Amino acid sequence: MSRGAATIDVGHLPNLVSGSRGTLWWSFVLLLVIEATVFATLISGYFYLRMGAAEWPPPGISPPDLALPTFNTLILILSSVPMYIADKGITQGKVNRLIWGGIGAIALATIFLVLKAVEYSGVDYRWDDHAYGSIVWLIIGFHSAHVASVVLKTMAMMVLAWRGYFNERRHIGIQVNGLYWHFVVFVWLPLYAVLYWSPRIL
Repeated sequence: MSRGAATIDVGHLPNLVSGSRGTLWWSFVLLLVIEATVFATLISGYFYLRMGAAEWPPPGISPPDLALPTFNTLILILSSVPMYIADKGITQGKVNRLIWGGIGAIALATIFLVLKAVEYSGVDYRWDDHAYGSIVWLIIGFHSAHVASVVLKTMAMMVLAWRGYFNERRHIGIQVNGLYWHFVVFVWLPLYAVLYWSPRIL
């Protein structure tokens, strides 16, 4: 004679989790591993094309200017500060800190995108002119798309925050958004070094 199914009391288990206890957090970490692999592949492609070129950049193309890209890189790095403040604010139940931190990060990242558009509107080569143009435009476009996507995602998060969706217990969405934001900032640093410094020192 079979026994009846046992009853398990799960009332003590939390219905909301945050940080590394959440499956959303770990799935995002795995996504970032994939994203990092793609960016590493782009960097490898840049140097592969460079090794096959007699001159890099091609004749008639000067190495990219450093002033505006360096200033713009500092702006992007700075955008991580208000995002960090926003993330820490909501863990303490401070929704206003979350909203204003998010707005500050969005503003700085938007400035980065505008200055990047200004910078590349003045280059004298197209993406289909040569291998150098192709890989540079691909890297810039791919990273800029990531910046734009995280800005739009953060805007959606700020709307939800304004409507009271997040609090000190329910904020894993903010955490993974912040994680993605810092990744997009961090991954720009090797791209910046490859695109703007390597043509001068290698």
